[in-house]
Amino acid sequence: MFLALASISLAEVIWIDDLESGNIDDWTITGSMNWALYDNEFQAHSGDFSLQYNYHAPWPHDTRIITRAFTLPEAGEFQFTWWWSGSYNYFVQQNNGDAFTEVIDMNGGNWIVLWSEEDAGVYTGFEWYEQTENLDSSWSGKTVQFAFHIIATDAHYWYIDDTMLSYTTNALESVTWGGIKAAIQ
Repeated sequence: MFLALASISLAEVIWIDDLESGNIDDWTITGSMNWALYDNEFQAHSGDFSLQYNYHAPWPHDTRIITRAFTLPEAGEFQFTWWWSGSYNYFVQQNNGDAFTEVIDMNGGNWIVLWSEEDAGVYTGFEWYEQTENLDSSWSGKTVQFAFHIIATDAHYWYIDDTMLSYTTNALESVTWGGIKAAIQ
């Protein structure tokens, strides 16, 4: 008898929001109310809508736009992916603000920074960039939220679009070819 073993990774989408519904019902804003659904195809990665952070007096701002809560599957490696665009001039050259992507375990814990606009290095203002941050299997089974966090004086023009939470797992299958049975993992 012949037994074949193979590892297959399966990717599954938990949540995706391209914002084309024209609402931000899956999002919560905390701090200053400087986040909005922006309807302008020239400032969207795809379609017509994106999330926009813009400045409004008084300053400084400390604001988050937060996803709904997700209970992650019991096994897997997790990826949070989004597209971002922003003003290099206001955020980096003038150092008027900082943009972060964060995650929190809803069963206790503090916001953990996954990414900062400083991680991008030198970038071209108002170009779209895809960013993916990985969460390892220690996050399995936890209920989490993700946030885009701005701390700023007079920085403005930060855009987010096409957010997605996904995970990969290794599948275990048994396959028979003729009289040969194989386990695929």
